[in-house]
Amino acid sequence: MWFVLRTAPGRQSLALDELEAIGIDAIAPVIRREVMHFQTKSWSMRRFPLFSGYVFACLHGEADFDALRKMDHVQAVLGGSDGPIPIPTQNVIALCEAQNRGEYDIMRPPVAASFAADVRVRIESGPLAGAYARVTRAKGSGKRAVMAIIENVENMREIELRIANLRLAA
Repeated sequence: MWFVLRTAPGRQSLALDELEAIGIDAIAPVIRREVMHFQTKSWSMRRFPLFSGYVFACLHGEADFDALRKMDHVQAVLGGSDGPIPIPTQNVIALCEAQNRGEYDIMRPPVAASFAADVRVRIESGPLAGAYARVTRAKGSGKRAVMAIIENVENMREIELRIANLRLAA
């Protein structure tokens, strides 16, 4: 059974190491973010916790809860008046799968040149978030938008989509 553990501030990675050392499976989902260095203007990938100060751990019985009390970087197990609240395994698996797909990632917008005609894209935000579309042409002189046809919509009409809201799809 999975539980949410609160860690000491800024100690998620140390708590994960500590849990691994005593044989407890634990994860701390992360967000990947592209950031630009303020002086060199070069881009780099950085990782940030999805839930700052919390990790998920698979605990089995009282033996694991006793081990938690002796840890330096784990402060508490989240719960209520009835004790620790278990998290269903399928929820933890879904969280890990979403992280692996990059759903939490914050990337810089793709360049307009990568959106040629007949390229398939995924809409990331707005009322059509999660839908897929086929690019038909670039829009405007600044090339900050494209015209596309949304897949699986009965009314096959061309609409304008901002490039910042799109991600290339397979």
